[in-house]
Amino acid sequence: MVAVAHPRIRGAGVVLRPTTPDDLSTARGLFRDPAFYAHWDGEPKDDGEIVESYLGARSPEVECFFVEVDGEVVGFTQFYAGAEAGRDGGGMDLVLLPAARGRGIGRAVVDAMVTHVRGLGWRRFVVDPDVANADGVAFWSRVGFRPVRVVTGDGDREPYLLMERPLDAR
Repeated sequence: MVAVAHPRIRGAGVVLRPTTPDDLSTARGLFRDPAFYAHWDGEPKDDGEIVESYLGARSPEVECFFVEVDGEVVGFTQFYAGAEAGRDGGGMDLVLLPAARGRGIGRAVVDAMVTHVRGLGWRRFVVDPDVANADGVAFWSRVGFRPVRVVTGDGDREPYLLMERPLDAR
């Protein structure tokens, strides 16, 4: 079992609870819900992939969390070091269940995550919504991320927009 290296992250009305191997049932509910996985790789995940990728096995390179509001899991988020942000930062992913969208929860998650990774010394933060995901691109823009470039030819992945939020600016 992988030990979680950090506590829960608290934000305005949200708690980001680190996932553990004991959370398979909860994660299965998300990663097999069509309204969720339509925004997360587009396919349901089997138990093996869920355990390997989303329940702490990739820590500390990738830290995974359930998004909780009033003790109820309403989404999933993760942050990862390096990648397109380089050595001084990293990126994040976020998907909320439909009932949690449009209520300010996504912004609260991003604000909490930004505060957390600033505390890790990060200076840059990136996201990579698919170009075709107009709602996703608009959301990331509203929470302070700016377009850097469109990326094509990245394996089987659809073209995506690399967006960055410098962390030294609020």
